[in-house]
Amino acid sequence: MDYNLKGKVALVTGGSKGIGFAIAEALAAEGCALRLVARDLESLNDAREKIKSKYAVEVQIESVNLSEPGSAEELGAAFPETDILINSAGAIARGSLMNIDPAGFREGFEGKVMSTIMLSRAIYPHMMQRKSGVIINIIGIAGEKLNPNSIGTSIANASLIAFTKAFGAESVDHGVRVLGINPGLIHTPRTDNLLHPKTEVDRQAYGKLMANLPYGRMGKAEEVASLAVFFASDAAKYISGDVISVDAGSRFRA
Repeated sequence: MDYNLKGKVALVTGGSKGIGFAIAEALAAEGCALRLVARDLESLNDAREKIKSKYAVEVQIESVNLSEPGSAEELGAAFPETDILINSAGAIARGSLMNIDPAGFREGFEGKVMSTIMLSRAIYPHMMQRKSGVIINIIGIAGEKLNPNSIGTSIANASLIAFTKAFGAESVDHGVRVLGINPGLIHTPRTDNLLHPKTEVDRQAYGKLMANLPYGRMGKAEEVASLAVFFASDAAKYISGDVISVDAGSRFRA
């Protein structure tokens, strides 16, 4: 299906690996010019070369630590031409309330939640002026299936779900749609260790996890990317303020 995205400019944070890279590649396949953002410059260069070897699109890269104050605003000012904003950066370490590292939680919250909010705030006025644009927040299933052992992730993701729904209800008045995707357990470099456990305890834990996954496997990054491309297109013109889960219903399984 042709989603009529050719010539659009997509800014993808967390765009060098995993789900962010899969979305960037899927948008490149539709003819979008890319602005890829991540911390690691080497990974960004690799991502750019992979995409340019397959697709005849412009790919610019920007090495930015979005947990640093002011970085999101600077990034937004640098790319006012953005038609599609994919907020896919950031992660927070596991831990319960009493054993989570406070400094790590604050940095993770800045890098995932505040960067999404502030970058959206920086890009939004330019989209409003054109009366056109789409913002897609890649959030996570922990915002729905709350986990006390990953309380930082649950808090961050729940915050972004609320942000997406509230912001998306207003943004349509200015021609801008805001949507969210909650990936479940997706096979990426970050989750690859689950496929190659190093201890018997890990093997048993992964075996139990796999036994209860829909289709007996993790989701694929490309499956998240397909939804993001649909959301970015006019085929989803009447969708805003919604957050869709991509976990094959695993959040409802015991």
